[in-house]
Amino acid sequence: EAADFLWSAIEEYVPNARDRAVPGTVQIATPLTHERFLRRTNGAYGPRVEAGKQTLPGHKTPLEGLMLCGDYTFPGIGVPATAAAGAITANNLVSVPQHWAMLNKIRLPEK
Repeated sequence: EAADFLWSAIEEYVPNARDRAVPGTVQIATPLTHERFLRRTNGAYGPRVEAGKQTLPGHKTPLEGLMLCGDYTFPGIGVPATAAAGAITANNLVSVPQHWAMLNKIRLPEK
C-alpha cells in the first residue's frame, strides 16, 4: 500500500517507473525499518537543532586522528550536505592543494 503511493508519485515524473526498476533492487522502508536495520533513533536522520539556537557538531573530536562526518555533523542531512561533510573532513586531513594533487593522479579511462 505504501509502495503504491510512492510509485504513483514517482510515475508522475517517470512514466512506467515501477516496470523499469531492476528486479530485486526496490525495497520500501519506514522509519521503523531505519531504526531496526540502520540503528537510527526513531528512524530519524540527523540531529534536531533549532535554527539560531544551536549548531550541528563539527568534524573534530578530542581523540587525535579521529574525525566525524555524515548527516549528524555540519552542514547536516541530505546527500549533498553529507557529501560536503566528507569533503570538509578530507580537507581537514590534507590541504586542498594536496587533495587536488591526489585527484590529479587518478586517470579516468578514455572514451
